[in-house]
Amino acid sequence: MARSPVATIRQELQASRRATLQLIDPLDAETAAFRLRPDAWSIKDHVAHLMAVEESVIHFAHRILDEDCPISPLCHDVAFNQDVWNNREVAERAGYTWTEARCALDAVRQELLALLDHIPIEALDRLGSHPVWGTPVTLASVLRVPYRHERRHRDEIAALAALKQTEMSSGVPS
Repeated sequence: MARSPVATIRQELQASRRATLQLIDPLDAETAAFRLRPDAWSIKDHVAHLMAVEESVIHFAHRILDEDCPISPLCHDVAFNQDVWNNREVAERAGYTWTEARCALDAVRQELLALLDHIPIEALDRLGSHPVWGTPVTLASVLRVPYRHERRHRDEIAALAALKQTEMSSGVPS
């Protein structure tokens, strides 16, 4: 018997998050706050960004489930700029401590996994429109965004953690 697409999405989400947690769990607050440049994102900022994207996925998934062909409000913004959105969402979470950021990351993933419990397989083909994820985009594609997106940020987090470790072992600030 073929595996349910919802079960496959759940498995990918869980595997991706395990890999991210293996990377960030050992980090202390100082390492999480490390910035290569003053205007660059820290590890904590990357985690805040992952939270923001997952919150958006959950919100848009609900819209796809509840409406016929929903259009993201971001589609109505003629001047939508993904970098501006990303930076605004990270700035909104800048006051989180490292512990709070980690807890919030866990909480939003649990919310997404709970949503999967209520998605029938036939709903995965429902459509919506989103300026970043596609026009049209299926619910299944939207639900895959977090683990595909997280993979790219994990690489950046690993690089920042390695740079911070090098700085600490050499005693020379970068």
